Amino acid sequence: MKKTILRGVATLGVLACAHSAVADTCMVSPTDKEVVSGRFGKFRGGGSGNFGSANQKAHMHDGLDFSTSGASQPVYATTEGEITFAGALGSAGNAVLIKRANGDIVAYYHLSGFANGVKRKAQVKPGQQLGLSGNTPSSSMTKHLHFTYGTSTKDAARAKAFTENAQRGPFNPAQLPPVFKRQDGIGWKTDPAPYFCQTYPIQDGHPEHQRILGKDTKAQHEILFGNVPSGGVAPDSTAEPVQVAAANADAALAEADGKTPPMYLSDADGYGALPTPPIGGYDTMSVSEMMMTEASRRFSDAEWNNSITHVSSRALWVDYNRAIGVSNYLSEAIYRKKEKVEALLAVYASQKLAGQRAQTEWAHQRAQKGAVSRSIE
Repeated sequence: MKKTILRGVATLGVLACAHSAVADTCMVSPTDKEVVSGRFGKFRGGGSGNFGSANQKAHMHDGLDFSTSGASQPVYATTEGEITFAGALGSAGNAVLIKRANGDIVAYYHLSGFANGVKRKAQVKPGQQLGLSGNTPSSSMTKHLHFTYGTSTKDAARAKAFTENAQRGPFNPAQLPPVFKRQDGIGWKTDPAPYFCQTYPIQDGHPEHQRILGKDTKAQHEILFGNVPSGGVAPDSTAEPVQVAAANADAALAEADGKTPPMYLSDADGYGALPTPPIGGYDTMSVSEMMMTEASRRFSDAEWNNSITHVSSRALWVDYNRAIGVSNYLSEAIYRKKEKVEALLAVYASQKLAGQRAQTEWAHQRAQKGAVSRSIE
């Protein structure tokens, strides 16, 4: 009955958000089951290590996965707003992005299809069906809804605090793999939990984590952002919320295991690594994209230059090896380009000499005929 009433409400102006400083109204549920199957801020390996996802790269989970029991089930708008995107979006598959009145963006990924009228610039109401959950673009992935929340503004104090706190404490979140910068069309990705009217139980296949990281979404938010675990980091630096959550989750798990984060984590977890390239994985890039990425990381990203002075020696070796790999890749690409240029020049020369070949052949045939005529005479 409650869900029926909420989905019939035209607006939610009378609902006070539990986190009123960041949204005008709290959001309703995007699914009927109302169970989260994937925590925000958790490290994930690529491919099979990411539940069969199309994302082959290790990364931090930048949203909440809502279970739809492995089937295509209705997905609803959580808020009033304007659709800014509806279509295929790389490894996100079929996606819908909605802009809220306060400028924030809510994103729905992996849809199997769209509801009628779901298109760019269309206005939607809370509870309106957007489509069906799915597993696009990877058929090996379990059907579900990935929900991401992007904030339109960023606390200026975070940038100021970073230089003051970067060297404090045993654990620096800048050493975790991805630095989640502002993403075009979405903004700064953050924990969706405080923006929802209700909290959702987390059933992610790791019951041993519930005691440490929380049994539901708002409990996890309080643990990771409200009470910083030993070896964790306060959410007051330039590290994005996804990164803070990942750092504190690992710190909490390490503390429960009686270890420090460096002792608990391993190379496989990405500990001690510098931020990944801002564009994407090198194995999916063109040569020009790789060059642009390396130039951006080293010459235009002040945060990367700052991070490199604080990371571990392992991180520097990892980045050095990556730089060597990129150099080798570019050398190979340049060699292949030269091969193509030489082939084109050969074809060009052959075409230019076509006339001379014809004249030579004609002269040869004339000489042969003259020789035959003289022999007969």
